[in-house]
Amino acid sequence: MAESLSVPQEAPDSRCDRLSPTLPRNWVLLGGVGRECARWPEAPQVLLQQLRRLEPASQLRLLDLPGTGRRWQERSPSHAGELVDGLRERVQNLEGPIGLVTSSVGAALATEWARRHPQDLAALVLVSPVLRPFTPLLRAVRPSLWPTLAALLMGRRSPWALDERLFASTTNLRADVIGLDSEWRRLRDEHPVKLRNVWAQGLAVWRYEASRRRPHGRVLLLAGRADQWFDWRISQAISRAWGAALRVHPEAGHDLLLDDPDWVARSLAEWLQPVGQAG
Repeated sequence: MAESLSVPQEAPDSRCDRLSPTLPRNWVLLGGVGRECARWPEAPQVLLQQLRRLEPASQLRLLDLPGTGRRWQERSPSHAGELVDGLRERVQNLEGPIGLVTSSVGAALATEWARRHPQDLAALVLVSPVLRPFTPLLRAVRPSLWPTLAALLMGRRSPWALDERLFASTTNLRADVIGLDSEWRRLRDEHPVKLRNVWAQGLAVWRYEASRRRPHGRVLLLAGRADQWFDWRISQAISRAWGAALRVHPEAGHDLLLDDPDWVARSLAEWLQPVGQAG
């Protein structure tokens, strides 16, 4: 079952037009490829606080991919559809439709979920999305980051050095890598990610190609203009093709949920505000 946070803490697709634009009470934050949701230390609570200003009964579930987080001992499928099927089973107890938030290449899984089961979702939020056919996944990586990508794919055994490089390349506003180090080390020790699972998840998103047709009636795209991994204009291309809302942070990097979770939460709340006002 997905972990629950208990804290006080547009060119529409005709299939989605029939969905009621209500404000969902249940939200899901989907973890990344090889990286559990706990790697975003503040984002879940900040998101939930903003959501509860619109709907006091809001709940946020953290949903890690199989092979990561508390599910680190599981074997991950290597196809997007199989991953989506497993994720849906784990949130079937939630009153829906739900709001789904994900980041980076996780956009492939969220998009496939929306395409196959639009009735499951009330809103789809893609943070720094990376999707074919809007970009070739490997060639889109900036050349200066190829060594870091190679270290990720090869599972090189120098986790601190790799974490430090990832932190520097995915954030632009934070300087507290030392403060995060002890927590990330603890997560690595408690939930070691097997290389085979990283490869399986990576293969699933690499194989996936989204439609140029909008997968859902309510889609928000968020991007950082200082993204060092992927050009923020990938999000712009998706926005133009889908007729989806786009907000661009003027200074943040690729991992917006780590770099500026407050901005992500405010942007989401402002986008939802008309729905909240409508009741």
